[in-house]
Amino acid sequence: MTANTILASTTTRKSWCAWCKGRCGVNVHVEGELLRKVSPDPDSPLGVFGQGCRGIHYRKAAEFFYSELRLKYPLKRKGSRGENKWELISWDRALDEIAERLSDLKSRYGAETLVATAGDAWMNPDEYKTRFLNLFGSPNIVGPSPICMGPRGLVCEAIFGWYPQFSVKPVTECVLSLGSNMAVTRPGVWKNFLAAQKRGAKLIVIDPRKTETTEKADIWLQLKPGTDAVLLMAMIDDIIKSESYNKDFVNKWCHGFDSLKERAREYPVDRAEKICGVPAKQIRNAAEMYATNQPGAIVEGMGIEQQVNSVQIVHARCILAGLTGNMDVEGGEELPGAHSSSGFVTDRQIELLSSLPTEQRRKQIAYDRFRLQSFPGQNLLNKYVGSKAGERGGVHWYKGQGNFPSMIRTILTEDPYPVKAMISSASNPLVSMPNTRLVYRALQKLDLYVVVDLIMNPSAQMADYVLPVASWLEKPLLYSSHGLTDILIGCHAAVSSKTSQYDRRNDFDFWRGLGIRLGQKEYWPWSSLEESYRERMKNMEISFDELCERGWVRDIKPDYLKYKRHGFNTPTGKIEFYSTVFEELGYDPLPYHIPPPASEERDPDQAKEYPLILINGSRSRMYVHSLWREVPSVRKKYPYPIVQMHPETARSLSINDGDWVWLETPMGRIRQRCSYFEGIQTDVVHADGQWWYPELPGNEPFLYGLWLSNVNAILDDNPEICNDIIGSWPQRHALCKVYK
Repeated sequence: MTANTILASTTTRKSWCAWCKGRCGVNVHVEGELLRKVSPDPDSPLGVFGQGCRGIHYRKAAEFFYSELRLKYPLKRKGSRGENKWELISWDRALDEIAERLSDLKSRYGAETLVATAGDAWMNPDEYKTRFLNLFGSPNIVGPSPICMGPRGLVCEAIFGWYPQFSVKPVTECVLSLGSNMAVTRPGVWKNFLAAQKRGAKLIVIDPRKTETTEKADIWLQLKPGTDAVLLMAMIDDIIKSESYNKDFVNKWCHGFDSLKERAREYPVDRAEKICGVPAKQIRNAAEMYATNQPGAIVEGMGIEQQVNSVQIVHARCILAGLTGNMDVEGGEELPGAHSSSGFVTDRQIELLSSLPTEQRRKQIAYDRFRLQSFPGQNLLNKYVGSKAGERGGVHWYKGQGNFPSMIRTILTEDPYPVKAMISSASNPLVSMPNTRLVYRALQKLDLYVVVDLIMNPSAQMADYVLPVASWLEKPLLYSSHGLTDILIGCHAAVSSKTSQYDRRNDFDFWRGLGIRLGQKEYWPWSSLEESYRERMKNMEISFDELCERGWVRDIKPDYLKYKRHGFNTPTGKIEFYSTVFEELGYDPLPYHIPPPASEERDPDQAKEYPLILINGSRSRMYVHSLWREVPSVRKKYPYPIVQMHPETARSLSINDGDWVWLETPMGRIRQRCSYFEGIQTDVVHADGQWWYPELPGNEPFLYGLWLSNVNAILDDNPEICNDIIGSWPQRHALCKVYK
């Protein structure tokens, strides 16, 4: 059969690609039960037509779909953990046995003995996972929230009363990019910025590395890693001193200006220059550019969230927006509000948080430690935001989460209680979480470990059951960006999840199947994910099937300056420079800076032995977190993990471009390949994150090369050094030495 014959006999179905934040509309070409290819939809009104990955993922979609490590049927472990010996079983048997074991463990240790790990909820309906846990009685869902969207979402809700959508538009006059290489991490936002830049919009970038985004910047503030809070507070101080803030807006709509003014005096630009390594004049220029070009939007990323000062940085970012009056204006910090206003049943409503008793919430791991992230903070946000804005839209990072580093230690110590069971979906914690050796020990200690994932990976090798989950191609979609934006997108499944070659289920099917077996039947009235989606949209002006036909709908109509009618959704009804939520939780209500724990300021002895600052984990166009390394043609384009070093630094250590080198911290050492890079400071190195080698054996001791190059294996996550408000661990700041 020729290629033309194949294309002539295929059926084309519209879908939305979920392999990056671009959310491109695509055409999926199917022949019978076979996926033939994925191509960009030229008629799609949204997305960036493959610019986020430069077309790599949709061109290689079939290769990913049929890759050797793609899971096809449920597996049950036959040998010891890590032996890579499996028995093929049915879905019914797997769910029956898992439910029986969970029931037994719950009867012996309580519902809190079960922990679920979350991961990439951009591709998975985590609201159904949380629904199951709440009905089961476990308060313990953990994941990347404290370093991914948690600081942004929760701090913005505390300060603004809502999370501002990334609302860069052609009318935007200035963009401040903070810890985000927008060209790769936010391709949709980047597309909009380039349109705005053609009209004269300015770009300020705060980043320790040269990136595609910095190359377009009017001002690039190349700061020392870990000093973002100082830099932002210096900009705030300069804006206040120069009186270039919006006095009318601040006087009417901001709480705590006098206290902020006093705190900001501690961070003058001259002091910031010494701490951040950015010239004072450049800081002043950036402050003036942002304050005088409006509307202005701030686009922040994980570069600031993966620090111990994450909350303080986001707090300062919120203050900058408030000082300049860039609030709830088109092209500025737009606050769209809740999708429930359109009749949509939000993710939060699906979670059934009310079904989790108060006494169980108090058993949450780290309940009283990182209180903005855990239930104490959630209760306050529900009280103030929920009472004014209705049901919030968030999923796992808005639900009170436990703290992952604390959870791992609870498994090992059984303090405050035994954690005996874990279910991981879309998370691969052995690769994606820090302190890998401690995570490994914890997984070994579990009585029951279940992995629900797309591919066989290092974490799955440690499981008792491995269940094949449907990809975005094989399941319907109803996506609200977790309530962060004003649109809904939807589509039907493009490819069957069950064929003669495999039997996969979507996340909903797994959690519903488990829930029904554990006495939750009355709470799972829908027989399928599509049926649930139809029910959630039945009170809207558009049905789910109509949404799938259209692709998207803006169900929250543009409406700006809403605060003039009813204030902000905060305790004071104003933007809270001085956070009464933080104060009520027992924390400093104003931003501040603490030097990173691994720094010359905090640990000069360690800095002598490990003189280089290690940052890591910037996004690659090739890979999505720990996925896609198993796809041969993609791996060929980016075969090795790269550590970027300034040529001057590398040569001083007798390291040539392309050499394999050791990166060592007090936690251990890994190997990556040196790449000379002049866009980084001489005392900073940047390592690739989440590396493993799918071509190596999966059994112990290899675990697909888990220990060879994964930077998480040498990063510390001690709760004592995490952000005290939300629990962020120092993912983007460590001290290391590099040698051949």
